[in-house]
Amino acid sequence: MRASRRDPSRRQEAGVRADNGDLPRVAVVPVALLLLIALMAACGSSQSGSSASAHVETPTAGTSATPIVTADPGDPTLLPVPTDVAFLQAPIAIQNEWRTYYATGAITVVPNSTVPFTRPATPPVVDATNGAVSSTTAQQWGDALMRENAWENWAITADQTGLFDNGVISAPAAEPGLVLPQGATSFRIVGERWPASLRLVSVSVSAKGFLKDTDGFAYILEFSQAWSVDAVLANGTTQPVSDQSVSAGQRFVVIGKLEQPANFGEVWYASASFACDSSEPQPVLALCAE
Repeated sequence: MRASRRDPSRRQEAGVRADNGDLPRVAVVPVALLLLIALMAACGSSQSGSSASAHVETPTAGTSATPIVTADPGDPTLLPVPTDVAFLQAPIAIQNEWRTYYATGAITVVPNSTVPFTRPATPPVVDATNGAVSSTTAQQWGDALMRENAWENWAITADQTGLFDNGVISAPAAEPGLVLPQGATSFRIVGERWPASLRLVSVSVSAKGFLKDTDGFAYILEFSQAWSVDAVLANGTTQPVSDQSVSAGQRFVVIGKLEQPANFGEVWYASASFACDSSEPQPVLALCAE
């Protein structure tokens, strides 16, 4: 599922350069004149109000201060956002909640707060770790993988793939970078981009050495339905995105660990991912066969 990488968006704030040369001397102003100027300025300020603003954002009306809490302890606790909203148009409280990710270029849009828990039920996880972890833990990690998949799907359809480039929900090397083709306006997912089966395996010491990966566990996941990511062109037609299609029955190995980035809940943070096909090195194929 690999694709070309794109550079995360970067923002620059306009700066002012100071001249370090000698400044001209300013004539001394009588104290009385200074007091008169200050009084006039104060009057003018009270009349003109605060029409001039140092910020360009015009946030919408305030939002509920009651965070959403679900029955799943792995879900994040977020202020309610009914629909996706451009960051600069979000209420101040919502901006504050997501400001770090906006500042780093990971997002330009605040996600609706249903994203992390609007997902299919986690398939029963087959624990093939030979007792290295409990079946309860294996299922919890499986929930985290499905939650991370929900964030991936949102990032693709909302054109917020800076989440991939910035390594927020998975390492950049493990995620497909997506670039809109010339003339395209958005992405869409065709089919069900959800794994239908999950098997947790241990990553051997030799495999970790070969792959230069320190994470000790991996999920073998299989898609029961074909899916693809398409680019939507301005005229309404679509075209498949290179390396973004999966056939029914295709399997992948996703090496990672449980993490909990702020606002995203528990996710299976992938450090590496590979397709289970003959083009991959033997250590990967050995994992796929476990």
